[in-house]
Amino acid sequence: MKILMRGAIDPLLNMSSEQFIFENHTGGNIGNMIFTNSITRSLLVDDNTTIDYFSAHREKPTKAWAERVNATYDYFLIPLANAFKVKNHEELTLLRDFVKLLKIPCCVIGVGIQRQLSNQRFSKYYKYNDEARDFCKAVLEKSPMIGVRGEITGEFLKDLGFMPERDYTVIGCPSMFTWGDTLPEVKKTILTKDSVVAFNSKIEFETLEKYQPFLEFEKKSMAQFPNMIYVQQQIDDIRMSYIDGLKPELQDSKIYDLNKAVTFTNIPGWIDYFKKNVDFSFGSRIHGNVAAVLAGVPSLIVPFDQRVWELAKYHNIPMLLQQEIGKKETLFDLFERTDFDSVHKGHKERFAHYHDFLHKTLGLDTIYEHTYADGQTPYDKIAASREYPGVVRGWDALTDEEKIERGRSAALFYRARFKEKNERLMEAKQTIRDLSKEKQQIKRHPFQWAFRQMKRKLRKKLGLSKKKKGKKKKGKQTKGKKK
Repeated sequence: MKILMRGAIDPLLNMSSEQFIFENHTGGNIGNMIFTNSITRSLLVDDNTTIDYFSAHREKPTKAWAERVNATYDYFLIPLANAFKVKNHEELTLLRDFVKLLKIPCCVIGVGIQRQLSNQRFSKYYKYNDEARDFCKAVLEKSPMIGVRGEITGEFLKDLGFMPERDYTVIGCPSMFTWGDTLPEVKKTILTKDSVVAFNSKIEFETLEKYQPFLEFEKKSMAQFPNMIYVQQQIDDIRMSYIDGLKPELQDSKIYDLNKAVTFTNIPGWIDYFKKNVDFSFGSRIHGNVAAVLAGVPSLIVPFDQRVWELAKYHNIPMLLQQEIGKKETLFDLFERTDFDSVHKGHKERFAHYHDFLHKTLGLDTIYEHTYADGQTPYDKIAASREYPGVVRGWDALTDEEKIERGRSAALFYRARFKEKNERLMEAKQTIRDLSKEKQQIKRHPFQWAFRQMKRKLRKKLGLSKKKKGKKKKGKQTKGKKK
């Protein structure tokens, strides 16, 4: 089975931190890797399975590319995050047009909306309802059903004219099914001031008034845990803190201690680090907290939009709204009153529905139809055979020696990329020169002269030839003929 999947990177690929960060192999947010990683593990059934990855941001889908896909692959899979949002309109249109050109099954495995926490229906103010409807129609011509992330997204598709359990079904986020029908037991942790708490949020929140109560609580909480870490997910923020070149939002941050900033360039390293080092995960990022759940770390989400809310609700991930946090409460209080085992309630049933969607509805072969002698799937064996980069710390957290080494590595990376691009430029220039030379040779070829002569005679015979007007020579006058 050969599969093409929409995704920024092969999650099993091992690359340097410099290449991953500066070439943006994550689609803007490292959380995007978690759901493609899960789907990859589920579908990599044996050595005959091939999964390649396609990013519409890097390679614009064309008719020629579609023909190659039709000839090469059995499926085109489209795992999406909050794709129904204004900023994603261009890619959604590209994917729609690409799907229309394909003849193979095209399957959406998870898609959500981006809207604030409000009672207003998304379809009432979303500017691209027609484009979203066209995208879904194009997919449903190549697939029996669309998998949506939650009930709110389902409500949006229903408003567009699609029917639940006929055109779409709620499957949650594939990331939560990384380990199939089981989740790790949640660590039985006693939270103390020495505990390692992983905070996650957005720098942009600092400029918006409605987030201030949450930020003040987070700031107070961070101060209570000297061993805390702040997990960066946005690629722009990661780039800035990787090398000493911070943008003003980071430099002026009153909340986040960049000495404690960390990030990850792969999923195995992310989950492994949490499993070994983190006691509690808290913040507003859905996949930052999903990574904690997959590592067995107690996790609590404070959602600020329906995208996060509908996923946390569907998967029973512990969550609290900002207004539900008491003014006098501390993170210790929230930790004590949270049922972290709630993620296990209904998980097997949710996975059974997800598995039926993949296998029975879409016709995909998964690892759950196979038995592996040693209990390790092909994905597990590949991941175990490679040494992935672990935690990546921000510039401010490095020693002088580590800064020198990182600066040297970054310089070597850029030098190699500059050399590679320069060589490609020189090759392109040489190709242009060769083509120009060939063009001149064709113009001077005898066949060209013979063809022009034959064309001239034929036009004359048919009475189509035109007399050329004589050019006046400079300084001389031509005498006109007398009638």
